[in-house]
Amino acid sequence: MQKVTLFGATGHLGKEIAKELVRRGYDLTVVVRSEEKAKAFTTITSKYIVADVCDSSSLRNKLAGQQIVISSLGKSVSLKDSSKPGFTEVDYEGNKNILAEAGQAGVTKFVYVSAFHAEKYPHLTYFKVHHEFSELLKQSGINYSIIKPPALFSAFLEMIEMAEKGRLMNIGTGDKKTNPIFEGDLAKIVVDSIIQDNSTIEAGGQHIYTRRQINEIVQEQVKGNRKLRTIPVKLVASFLPLLKVFSRNTYDKFSFYLAVMQEDTLAPSLGPMKFEDYISLKLRETQGIDNSKV
Repeated sequence: MQKVTLFGATGHLGKEIAKELVRRGYDLTVVVRSEEKAKAFTTITSKYIVADVCDSSSLRNKLAGQQIVISSLGKSVSLKDSSKPGFTEVDYEGNKNILAEAGQAGVTKFVYVSAFHAEKYPHLTYFKVHHEFSELLKQSGINYSIIKPPALFSAFLEMIEMAEKGRLMNIGTGDKKTNPIFEGDLAKIVVDSIIQDNSTIEAGGQHIYTRRQINEIVQEQVKGNRKLRTIPVKLVASFLPLLKVFSRNTYDKFSFYLAVMQEDTLAPSLGPMKFEDYISLKLRETQGIDNSKV
């Protein structure tokens, strides 16, 4: 039984990867920031490590005896996330610390979840740090797999609350296309990649949506009688210099949002689940409906 250590386990994707690893018989250890967060994995695995990836000393000797490392670690793009460390500290420095410890421990495989087309946006922090760490991993000498989704379904969950409050709106025409992927589908691709040597895998969903369609799906399922408003891209962009002064993290997030909304981001179509089915499922879960009877 191969031993796997999973970083970023508490995120939406991380939890799906954890479940998929256990289903396939891997010996799983998850890395969490506190004993309290480890409780979320009691039905999945009893093995966990408490560490702060931004502090290299807290990782020392923690990967001894491990064969595989998977990192879905990354700072949340949610506007609700108020944590101080930015994309550079978490996505680059944090993963760099993990990679250094993996090298010391003799880990033979490192799987990293990056971002689709990260290399095309070197001026944007979110994409820049994903690309730079990917390049660092390639040069490490460790057998790697780099997984590059355009977006996860869970990244759109905040839109449910926005739709409920009448705050969901289109930015610009909303005509640019993308194919986000369900994290459960991506988890299978991540685990499949363990046996693939030095690979880069771009992975999106099988169903393509415009940005407007994504908003409309959420609004229709939450409150279908409410029409979406539209805000010009130039108006949103005009606020960016001010954001940069007051909050670099918020500036980086809005810069990321604007960039992906103005270009098609279509990855190879792999994940079968539909976005509308995902939103319907999440709404039923929050309403306490037994999905097995729906």
